[in-house]
Amino acid sequence: MRIAFLAVKNITTGGGIEKYTSELGSRLAQRGHDVTVYTMRHYGDVPEHYQGMRIVSVPSFATACLQKLSCSATAAINSFWNKYDIVHFHSFAPGAFAWLPKLRGAKCVLQLHSLEWKRKRWGNVGSSVVKILEKMALSQSHINTAVSRTQCAFYRTQRGIEMQYIPTAADVKPKIEAKEIYRLGLEPNKYILFACRLVPEKGAHYLVTAFRKLKTDIKLVIAGGAHGATGYRNKLNKLAKGDSRILFPGFVEGRLIQELFSHCYVYTQPSEVEGLSLSILEAMSYGNCCLVSDIPENLEAIGDAGFHFANTNEDDLADRLCWLLEHREEVEALNFRAKERVRQHYSWESISEQIENLYMCILNGQPYPAEEKTPLSQSIPIR
Repeated sequence: MRIAFLAVKNITTGGGIEKYTSELGSRLAQRGHDVTVYTMRHYGDVPEHYQGMRIVSVPSFATACLQKLSCSATAAINSFWNKYDIVHFHSFAPGAFAWLPKLRGAKCVLQLHSLEWKRKRWGNVGSSVVKILEKMALSQSHINTAVSRTQCAFYRTQRGIEMQYIPTAADVKPKIEAKEIYRLGLEPNKYILFACRLVPEKGAHYLVTAFRKLKTDIKLVIAGGAHGATGYRNKLNKLAKGDSRILFPGFVEGRLIQELFSHCYVYTQPSEVEGLSLSILEAMSYGNCCLVSDIPENLEAIGDAGFHFANTNEDDLADRLCWLLEHREEVEALNFRAKERVRQHYSWESISEQIENLYMCILNGQPYPAEEKTPLSQSIPIR
């Protein structure tokens, strides 16, 4: 099959959709498919080929509100002339242009990674625009998929639209020896980790404020970056108020991020909006206990292998962190369970096979087997 993914920022860096596309696209290429990924030119140079995929860099406006929409338009025009078998759209903005490759006979897959209109950064006007794009994208795709059962249930009950559930994934990984974390002044099992894009919806500000309420020599690492998010980073620095226990190493990759995941005491994600968080699955894949906000998507991710706190509630987050710091045995008891949950439910090989089967069903005009509707698993209470 000739497959195209629309569209990501820079396939060689970043998490979220970039990580997802890299992992899935490279595996589909290994299975013998011709895979093309469209990226935003202003996010930096990219190689013409990467992990078996062809990379096409297209121009777009560099402003936050227009970059995805403009990139999607130019990528869709390009995809029209290249005649793909499958065009896989990440989110509503690119999906709104599905009519272009459809004119050339391509089968279009819309994959949703979150309820995008819930993101606070859009404001009232922006949210309304995203909802219009949502309606356009859902009406034009041949099949709709979502990465969480929570999203599937929302569209089934609130929109009357069936979604195919195919989650994100992570590879189970061994912990690696601590070396580079010492340069940051860290020691194994003596820091709390957050590793996500530094944007308000990920909730790092709640974590910094909650952590400062704790009387502990444990450190907090806020790892991550985001294009054009200088204002938010400055806000986090002000909230930290020079607290030497709080570290901001910026965007990290390679061995350092592997070590950070390998040796954190607890991974914490206080996000307000998610699809199915790759960062949480990545933390669990190393055998880490996770403390997450109690939005349904996060509870779905951790199941019975993690802890939760009340979303946006800094006092509750501080209380839960304090409890975890005082109950090491309970934390360690979940490490194996977290890794096994990833192994059983979120394997990249399994997800790649499901996506490949989805594509084949569309091309052959066959229905994709519907998943049995099972209740969403919940996380265990912390007390």
